[in-house]
Amino acid sequence: MKKKFSKVLLACLLVVSVFLTYGCSNKDSDAKTWKVTFMETDGKTVLKEVEVEDGKTVTMPELSKEGYVIDGYFATPALKVAFDPKAPITQDTSVFVAWRSGKVDERPWMLAGSLRGYPDNEWGKIWPQDNYRLKKAEGEFNTFSIDVNLYKGDAFKVAVIGEGYAWDNNNSIDAGHLADKSEKAVMTGGENAFDSGANIEVKEDGKYRLILKTDAETLSLCSLSYEKIGEADPVQTITYEMKLWASFNDWKGQDMIRNGDDLIWYCEADVPAGGGEFGVKNAATGDWYSSEGNKKNIKLDEGHYMFFIELELVDGKPTLKGEIVAEKPEYYVVGTCGNAGWAADVKSDNTAYKMEQKDGKYVLNAEFKDSETADWAEGKVAFKVAYGCGGRVANEFWYGDEKGSNILVAPGSYTITFDPATGTVTVK
Repeated sequence: MKKKFSKVLLACLLVVSVFLTYGCSNKDSDAKTWKVTFMETDGKTVLKEVEVEDGKTVTMPELSKEGYVIDGYFATPALKVAFDPKAPITQDTSVFVAWRSGKVDERPWMLAGSLRGYPDNEWGKIWPQDNYRLKKAEGEFNTFSIDVNLYKGDAFKVAVIGEGYAWDNNNSIDAGHLADKSEKAVMTGGENAFDSGANIEVKEDGKYRLILKTDAETLSLCSLSYEKIGEADPVQTITYEMKLWASFNDWKGQDMIRNGDDLIWYCEADVPAGGGEFGVKNAATGDWYSSEGNKKNIKLDEGHYMFFIELELVDGKPTLKGEIVAEKPEYYVVGTCGNAGWAADVKSDNTAYKMEQKDGKYVLNAEFKDSETADWAEGKVAFKVAYGCGGRVANEFWYGDEKGSNILVAPGSYTITFDPATGTVTVK
């Protein structure tokens, strides 16, 4: 009996041993795996599927698309959250692939803004633009950079700007393209921090390297990053004390008024019988501006004149822009009417819209046509009365309705009267 029991026990042990051996040998084959799906940003097109063991990292597959290079991998189709290839996979995961055009970007990207260190920039108005054009980064695909001094409060964009201040709004890098959108960022977009269209605002002085990475076909894929490479250079300030320096003020100088923040100054003066001559002097620096390379005074006949001078910064030095205007000022009706040139139509050959003096007031009988209306003016003619000469009008010499806005009228015949004593424009 005892022998029979031993045989049964031995048989049981053999069964258990076989079971344990089988279980151990198949443990790895039961390991949990997850599927990582690489997709286009449409959320539908599958590029590649990869099996990954639970807790392991994914081996990034080789992907290609004709005419494009991979710009990054993201956890969402909006390409806002980056996918971390070093993170362990613990569930089925979708990875969205961002593609960047393989086309070489030849656009002339230019820094443009209100920059304390570069007042001649004037939002890209300077030409040629070589000093502010971003240069291609050597060995980097469609990457451009520029080193600049920036100061707290500076505002700028990076854009494609052509000769004649031809700003391409479809190729403009604003706050919405900033790569760093963290709270610690020293470049933001103000209250609407990263809205598309917002200027990039500087929060901290410094010398920075701006780095623009572009997509030659899709503006939304362009991004602007930066690195601080040093302390900003001290700001060089230029002082202006512009005076009309003339024989008819005994060469003592007459103060000129600055037209807002522009580098434009103006004044009025009478030239006595026999005529006179003049130039313009910056009394703060001694710089002299006149004609023939600032070497010859400008001569005038007897009469009442308005004077305008405009400067521009060339290599940081105030330089005469165009010619000094010295002409008899008149009142004009300008706007969408006539040549639709507004201030540019304030000139002596615009006789059809020059107002005539009558009893201390100025009057114009105007016949406005359908062709002189504008869609933005509710399909009406928009105009103001302006006082100036030579295509120049100072900010204080524009006269509109009671609120100072444009006067809007339908096409037709009108008598427009301006009272210089009150600055009032009436239309009948």
